[in-house]
Amino acid sequence: MVDWLVITADCTEAGRGVRGYTLAGFLRTYFGRRAVAMQSPEEWRHAPVKAATAFVGLPSSLTPEELQRLRTDSRQVVPFDYLDQQELAWNPEQEITIRRTSDRYLKPWFERAWRHDLQMGMLPIRRYSRFTAAVVCDRCSRCLGSRPEAIHDVAFLGRPNETRMYVDGQVEMVDQRFHWIRDIKRDAPQLKFWGGLVEVYPDARERLHATYGQFDDLMHTEKKVGFAAYYRAMRSSRVALAPGGNVPWTYRHYESLYAGAVLATIDYRERDMLIPLPSEGVVHVPDGAPVLPAVHEALELSRRTPQLGEQHFAHLEQYLRFGAYSSRRPALLKRFTAQLASSPPVLQIREASRLPSP
Repeated sequence: MVDWLVITADCTEAGRGVRGYTLAGFLRTYFGRRAVAMQSPEEWRHAPVKAATAFVGLPSSLTPEELQRLRTDSRQVVPFDYLDQQELAWNPEQEITIRRTSDRYLKPWFERAWRHDLQMGMLPIRRYSRFTAAVVCDRCSRCLGSRPEAIHDVAFLGRPNETRMYVDGQVEMVDQRFHWIRDIKRDAPQLKFWGGLVEVYPDARERLHATYGQFDDLMHTEKKVGFAAYYRAMRSSRVALAPGGNVPWTYRHYESLYAGAVLATIDYRERDMLIPLPSEGVVHVPDGAPVLPAVHEALELSRRTPQLGEQHFAHLEQYLRFGAYSSRRPALLKRFTAQLASSPPVLQIREASRLPSP
């Protein structure tokens, strides 16, 4: 028997990380490869590995009977999904069986508004080596006395994703990224803005044009930007935006904070991620509210608190090592495994890290 088993999702065309490789890699960072097994449903059917805790990636081809057998072979079964959707990824037959054997479910983020009648927990998200390399280079540069000069007031670069927001028990599609960039570029032209929309696919362009009219002025001047150039721009910005992606969580929170910018973010006071955002020095934009008041507040924070970037770096380094998972940072593992304990429930765990109003 191993300590941990990750059964990957097999009813999705998504990449390896979404299927469960990210979770397995996270656990192996702390426990080693021998303690953490990973199998596809088909591999498990032919040579099942028994584990103290089995994580079941969804959507899955596992039948209710197979899920019951898995529960018999494990002390704990925890379903999870990495899909960019608010809905849970099981089918009705699987839901009946899993709810009988587990009261937990993991996703990349948490929303207090959810009404799934489960203890919802948070998954580790994928980390990129290029991000860690950028953070290391930045810290070495700062140690040598080279501080980035703030030449931009605000920065954001990204696709015009529609964000799936959970509102009154329903999922609404919101063009938050488009709205934020439009408001800044058209209503506050005095601000030095870097970035804009990139990689607007034909179907998205047609929809946006039909809804909002011409928006060429919101496009970035370059069609593609390498990560190094993107991170340099973040380092040179006083404020960085973190609107939602396909769903409310996004990598940009951590990229912006490590770069030293003050963060204006989609409202996380009633949301959470496994790596919590700092409790101070982050400006939250209420859902549906305009972004400009938050931008001006963040600019004032940047002027009034020049040491804020270093404080945010110290906060993140409690959980990550230069943006990467590390066995030298046990606080993140403790935060993850606490979600699996029979007590306290996940909601109480999140209460401890709830973000106050800025």
